[in-house]
Amino acid sequence: MYCIQIRITFVPQNFNVILMKAKKIIFTIISVTIGLFFIVSAVLKIFTIKEFELYIYSYGLFSYTLCTLFARCLIAFEMCVGLCLALKWWYRLAWWLMQISLLGFTIFLIFAQLRGDANCHCMGDFVELNPLQSMIKNFVIMGLLLIIRNQENWNFKFEKVVKPLIVIIVAAVPFIVMPPEVLYNKIYSSDRNINTPIFEKALSDSTFYQCYPIIYPNYEYDSTTFVAEEKPLELQGRNILMFAHAGCKFCREGAKRMSMFFRENKLDRSKCKILIFGNFPPLSTYDFIKGTEAYGFEYREIDPITSLNIVDGQFPTFTLMQDDSIVKSFDLWGLEESTIKDFLEDEKE
Repeated sequence: MYCIQIRITFVPQNFNVILMKAKKIIFTIISVTIGLFFIVSAVLKIFTIKEFELYIYSYGLFSYTLCTLFARCLIAFEMCVGLCLALKWWYRLAWWLMQISLLGFTIFLIFAQLRGDANCHCMGDFVELNPLQSMIKNFVIMGLLLIIRNQENWNFKFEKVVKPLIVIIVAAVPFIVMPPEVLYNKIYSSDRNINTPIFEKALSDSTFYQCYPIIYPNYEYDSTTFVAEEKPLELQGRNILMFAHAGCKFCREGAKRMSMFFRENKLDRSKCKILIFGNFPPLSTYDFIKGTEAYGFEYREIDPITSLNIVDGQFPTFTLMQDDSIVKSFDLWGLEESTIKDFLEDEKE
C-alpha cells in the first residue's frame, strides 16, 4: 500500500515586487521624517533666534554681527537640506550634505559637552537638549541615513524652474521673518532721543542714589547677594547708561548682549550702569540679574515714572555718555558690539 503525500505551498504572486514596494514606502517614510525633523528644528530656532545668536557668540569666534548672520545661514541650510531630503530633490547631494553636517555638529557638541553647556540650542529653547543627548540624536539620524542611502530623485515637469525657486524662497525665510539687526538698523532703526530736561534734573537730585555697586552670585545655593548703598551717580569720562524694566524680555536680552560684549572685549564693567525699576518677583532687580547673568555692572534703582518720562516709555534705551553729556542714544536694534567697543576703547587713546 502506497501513501502519497502532497505538500502544497502557497507562494504569493509577485512577492518580490510587493517586498520592494513595502521597502520603498518604509524608506520614503524615513527620509520624509528626517527631512521634516530638520525643518522643525530650524523653525524652532527661528522662534528663539536671539538666544541662538548669543549661544554662538558665547564661543568668541566671531563678532556679534557675524553671529547674527551665521545663525540665519545655518537655519536656512537646515531648512533647505531638510526640504530636499523630504521631497527627494537632488537626493544624493542632500544626503551627503546632511551626513557631513551631522558629523560637524557632533564634533562641535563634544566641545560643548566639555564646556558644560546645559542646552546646545539644537531645537531652540522650546525643546532643551544637552550636548550628550543631541549627540545621541545625531548618531541615530546618521544611522537611519545609511539605511536610506540609495533613493531615487523625484522628477516632475518644470522641475528645473520650480526646485531652485522654492529652495531660494525657503532659504530667505530666516532673513525675512527675523531680519538681522545689521540690516534692520540700516532700514528701520533710528537713534532714540532722551528727554534731556528730565534726565538732567534726575542727575542733579537723588533719583539715582540707590545703588548696588557690588553683587555676588552664589551658584552653589542659587542666590545673589547685594551690597546696597546710597551715593550720587558719578559720570566721569565715558560711560554707558541702560534704562531697563526688570520684567521686560527685550531689556533682559539687551543686558545679556551687553554682558557678552564686555566679556569678549575685556572692557571695564564699571563703565556700564543699568538704571532699572521693578520691585516684585519675577519683576525684581534680583530676578533680572539672575536671569541675564549680567554681573559686574553697576545697578541703580530708578523711580518708574521718572524712567518712563526720560525715555518716553522705550525700553531698553542705551545712552553713551561723555561725562554728563549725551553723545548718542539708541534702542535695542541699535545695540552693536562695534559701537560699544569703539566708544569705550577710544577713551584709552
